[in-house]
Amino acid sequence: MNSSRLRKIAFLYPLLLILCGLGYAKYSSYMLDGDAVAFMDIADAMRAGKFFMVVNGYWNPMYAGALALSQSIAHPSRWNELQTYFWVNFWIFVACIFATIYFVRGLILLRNHLSTTEEAPPALSADALLLVSLALLFFSFQRELILGAVRADSLLLFFFLIAAAFLLRLQATGRSLYYPLLGCTLGLAYLTKSFAFFPSCLLFAGIFLYGLIRKTPARKQILTGAIVAGILFAAVAGPYIAAISKQRGRFTTGESSRLNYAFFIDGTERWHEWHSGKLGLATANFKHHEQLIADPPPVYSFDLHPLGTYPLWFDPSYWTDGIQPHFAPRSHILRFLRCVVLVVRFLLGHLEPLVFLAVLLLAGGIFARSRRSWLPFLPASLWGLVMLGIYLPIAIEDRYLTPAYLLFVLPIFAIVRRRNSGHTTEIASGLAVLLAFLAVASAVSDLGLRRRTLSTTGYPRGAYSKEIYPAARGLNDLGILPGQTVACFGDAACYVDHYWARLAGTPIRAEIEVPDGSDPNRFWQANAAHQDEIITALRAHHITAIVAYFEPSGHVPQGWHQLGTSDVYAYLLNQ
Repeated sequence: MNSSRLRKIAFLYPLLLILCGLGYAKYSSYMLDGDAVAFMDIADAMRAGKFFMVVNGYWNPMYAGALALSQSIAHPSRWNELQTYFWVNFWIFVACIFATIYFVRGLILLRNHLSTTEEAPPALSADALLLVSLALLFFSFQRELILGAVRADSLLLFFFLIAAAFLLRLQATGRSLYYPLLGCTLGLAYLTKSFAFFPSCLLFAGIFLYGLIRKTPARKQILTGAIVAGILFAAVAGPYIAAISKQRGRFTTGESSRLNYAFFIDGTERWHEWHSGKLGLATANFKHHEQLIADPPPVYSFDLHPLGTYPLWFDPSYWTDGIQPHFAPRSHILRFLRCVVLVVRFLLGHLEPLVFLAVLLLAGGIFARSRRSWLPFLPASLWGLVMLGIYLPIAIEDRYLTPAYLLFVLPIFAIVRRRNSGHTTEIASGLAVLLAFLAVASAVSDLGLRRRTLSTTGYPRGAYSKEIYPAARGLNDLGILPGQTVACFGDAACYVDHYWARLAGTPIRAEIEVPDGSDPNRFWQANAAHQDEIITALRAHHITAIVAYFEPSGHVPQGWHQLGTSDVYAYLLNQ
């Protein structure tokens, strides 16, 4: 394939991805959880100027800020807001495309800066490398960073790609401008997810250490630059760190790491830990917790901290403040082995770069042999491995791995060289085009299936649930108006998906726990002797209805009303 045709394909390919992104923004399926509802609630608080709600030990504010901006522009109602948030994810996807282009140009800039006449020419041209990189990015958005997930991970990827691109340009040009840009970008990454704090600090420390061991005139510039980057990072991230530290009464950059350690290493049972006492190896001196207003069965009130749609998920760090994790070597080993298995599964689900690299090497590609040609690409790849190393001992999800995966893999393709045969470059270009269009072909097929599914089910849009939306409308139709408070009952209504409460405008302020996770219908009938006590306790806390998912085949007990055509039922407390 000649270079002119390849350049045209590389120019048009981002437009193809954007067109596919438009399809995913329109046809992505409903798949919300408590994370999404918490971000929406924080976005509402931003627009209302309730900044005490924005400061949250578990959810950082940048992604919620993007949702709040979309609210200000589109003015959606609760009933169509989810589609608006899908479009927010679409624009983040577009931003990631341009961030990848900027990152790849940084790779090319560094490769050209290091090129010598002694080294073999690159196997992948700039355009071929760009096509491969964008294809791998798009595969990630089809799998773990899907546009229907209202989460902050794709925005974090954007900031990490931009930061890595600045790092490459620092190596290629040495321009001091990139130090403050690096610091500001990673500060914004931290405001997106608290996870970014540790890898950012390690990167600044690495740059500073590199400056210390340098014996060249650039030493002072590197040391000064690392300090400037750290200062700018602190200027961007510091106010939020100060706010959550003041809120918690101790220094903290975020509480998610503490809780994840307790949950995954110490075996602390999530939800209502103070009452169940199932802390595993952790200990606790709870500073504040839910009110137990009836027992048995356990009935809780959230009146002491009535924030968000479901306070327990709106800020988990508030209700678990006081849990102290403890180092557990055996649990660490078992969890590490489990996370290794999850990483292997992730890699098996992302074989495209490995297959591409294997075919490229079989076609005559070789890795650069000169240290000057490959060593400068190592920092970006190592930074990706650092991110993996932070997650690996405790908790791994596919969406966490994408930045590490891309930052590790893409520099490897940049250092592959060709042997004397010029056919290697042609084969590499053909493989890059093939991989790029396979990514688009899979997306087109997927989108066609999604559109056919919508047409046969009669759903108004992809951002729709046949359970959640009828349940919310049915709750309002029963006379439970926006602003009135309700109780959730059982795992499905409380933990799996409580978006029904946000749609109906009826915040959850109490919960009836089903300790064994069974069907609330059967649990209600089995606890008939305690029903009057439960109802009296909830009425005393101004709860207007109990909402629960019932198994479809179960007998509906007296007093419960089906909400629309859903499997969600409500028991009115004012009847």
